[in-house]
Amino acid sequence: MESKLHDAFNTLRPWIVSSFGNNVYEVHSHPSVSVDISRRICSYSEWQLKGFPCAHGVSAIQNSGHDLSLFVDQYFYIQSYQESYSFLIYHVSSIWKLDCNVDGDSDVVLPPLSRKQPGRPNKKRICSNCEKVRQITCGRYGKVGNHNKKLCKEAL
Repeated sequence: MESKLHDAFNTLRPWIVSSFGNNVYEVHSHPSVSVDISRRICSYSEWQLKGFPCAHGVSAIQNSGHDLSLFVDQYFYIQSYQESYSFLIYHVSSIWKLDCNVDGDSDVVLPPLSRKQPGRPNKKRICSNCEKVRQITCGRYGKVGNHNKKLCKEAL
């Protein structure tokens, strides 16, 4: 956590920060973002999602003169990590060991039943959205399109 905070603090972008009072700031970036450091809210919404101040929040906290480590969730502290693993963690027995009288064939998962779709299958493959379509030049009138001279439907 501390290394992330120091990295964010050292690599601040040259944003202009304006104070609205009551620990509410506006960070003039593209687009402008409002930050309320007392409620730990950023209109960019990254601070609320991660519990860790985003670059906008770090800029506002630096401008306010507060300590940066006070605005991080307790989740990121070593003390909470140690508390979460202070209790015993019991082994969970496997599903296979719960019932010894189960046949081996009944545990096999079969694929879902599929039905052949009616109708004749397509000859032409459906292109994906990101696939590039090759442009062809029509030999009859020289314009770029999706046909050649043989398939041209333009009038002579």
